[in-house]
Amino acid sequence: MISLSLLSCILGTVISQEYGPITAHFDAWLDVNGYGKYDYARLDLGTAGSFGGLSSEKDIQFFDTSKDPVIFFHGNSDAALTANNFSTGWTKTVKYFLSQGYTLAHLYGTSWGNTNTTAAVERDHDCATVTRLRKFTEAVMEYTGAKQINIISHSMGVTLARKVIFGGYINAEDGECFIGKPLGNKVRAILGIAGANFGLCACVGHWLGVMWPTCNDDNGLWPGETCYPNRLDGMCATSPLPYPCNGLTYSKFLMDLNNSKMKPAQHIFSMWSMGDDLIGDGNMVWGRPTSEIPYSDGNKVYTNYTHMETKLNTTADQFHIITQLSIP
Repeated sequence: MISLSLLSCILGTVISQEYGPITAHFDAWLDVNGYGKYDYARLDLGTAGSFGGLSSEKDIQFFDTSKDPVIFFHGNSDAALTANNFSTGWTKTVKYFLSQGYTLAHLYGTSWGNTNTTAAVERDHDCATVTRLRKFTEAVMEYTGAKQINIISHSMGVTLARKVIFGGYINAEDGECFIGKPLGNKVRAILGIAGANFGLCACVGHWLGVMWPTCNDDNGLWPGETCYPNRLDGMCATSPLPYPCNGLTYSKFLMDLNNSKMKPAQHIFSMWSMGDDLIGDGNMVWGRPTSEIPYSDGNKVYTNYTHMETKLNTTADQFHIITQLSIP
């Protein structure tokens, strides 16, 4: 079967190294099928706003159905593809997958939020964002005809992706909403990179007046802080936890995800770095590695990568995990 990349060479065309935005064919399909209102192209970010899709209708015959589509969820203040020095997106990962025989018809991403890092503390798991990403996931499955998908996520994109998969309700500042039914076995594998599944220690003490929306205790990244009288004594990162700290209450959004008895995918993998400069504290939050998704089939732990490097410098490992369903 001829891949789209090989077809491009045969036709004498050159695939842009920008990789985005989503193709005109996918964009037109989204409009016709009722997804146009979600602005998945995100042209306000130029070519960095999105990626994925067939080049044209005639390329459907060359689509390799043996490869399940991969949907990418970026983190807070990031973008689908490289937009600036911080918002590096999934450009390196997309490039690696393309070098291994995948095509842009198998790889999909859209930007959520914006790349303003000063506004990062304002973002949480709100209804509008999660609903939009859930509809994007449904659109990709419908567009490609795939019976199952893979998901690679980074940072806040990990918890967003998990909610997209689980569905259910969200109570947020922008209202209460129902995301949909669980996707179940439609997700073959999810890889979570440097996520905050049990919250962030940086959010401890927000009750003192530094009330960042991203740290809120409903749908934010609040890790809980009820184990000790002095909530700012640095105990959040202590491991193992001293007696009698147990039954810790943290963000309702995260607790609902973590306490579910249902696996969010057929295969679950987690990845993080002990040197993560954003999560900090050796990735520990109240005695647990916050980047480990519950029920993970395997974890890949690095030593010195920063928060963004854990995404940027691990493209080969990401590919191995998704294609081989094992930790390299």
